[in-house]
Amino acid sequence: MSLKLEIGNKVDYIQRETGNNNQLLWMNEGFKNPEFKKFIEEIESRKGGEKVYDVRNVLIHFETDNIPGINEDIIIKKFNLTRKYDKLRFCFLDSKAVRSLKLALALEEIGLRTPKPIALLEKRGRFNKIISSYFITEYIDYDYNLLNILKDDKHPLRSRVKEWLPQIAKDIKKMHDAGIVHNDLHAGNILVEDIDNKPRFYYIDLNRGRIKKRLTMKARMKDLARFKLKRDEQEILIKGYDLDNYEKLVELIVRLRENRKKFLKWKRNIKGLIRK
Repeated sequence: MSLKLEIGNKVDYIQRETGNNNQLLWMNEGFKNPEFKKFIEEIESRKGGEKVYDVRNVLIHFETDNIPGINEDIIIKKFNLTRKYDKLRFCFLDSKAVRSLKLALALEEIGLRTPKPIALLEKRGRFNKIISSYFITEYIDYDYNLLNILKDDKHPLRSRVKEWLPQIAKDIKKMHDAGIVHNDLHAGNILVEDIDNKPRFYYIDLNRGRIKKRLTMKARMKDLARFKLKRDEQEILIKGYDLDNYEKLVELIVRLRENRKKFLKWKRNIKGLIRK
């Protein structure tokens, strides 16, 4: 059985009609109980959490004392669709919450770390339009976001990044070999835990990811091209990923990054013309 099929079988929804809204509810087997189910179903009116991020999507940390039926802290991620284009296209696609769940289960399947998926709640209205979309995971009390270390040359842990890159490279190679493409693989989406002993890395923000039967080398390097590092660090990462071909792959990443810069510039220009 393929990984994609295995993951599809694990995403076992409880589906029901609620008025005009089509509601999807998924709960991790280890957390299924009436009290917690009610908490999830009433998630939009829940108070007592701490908002830890609120830019495009919203992240809320709930401590165990404020959650009935379970005995650990959780993170609730609410996905907001603000652009008309996104509101339209997600009528025909899996929501970001569903994508996050599938990728989290896929990473767990191959032994990579990501915050444990606990529940998902999604409501759709007429024409399958997303009304609300939530993804709930365990709360990871991590030490650092890797980006916070990389962007500060004076950070006390900046020199240790080279020690960590071979393990990160192995993780990403394992991900790609399983047909998993992250699609937003940058340092800000890697959490580092237990730095003082043996660091553990958690891969987050999975809603752009895909599971494919096979990834070409170009697709693999395109996924890695978002990972901005100094040249010597980049070489360490690619050597850990594919020692025999690292020189060729570093050159490919440089080209892909240049192409991405040109595309983003073109995209900004188009947006500017539309707004005028």
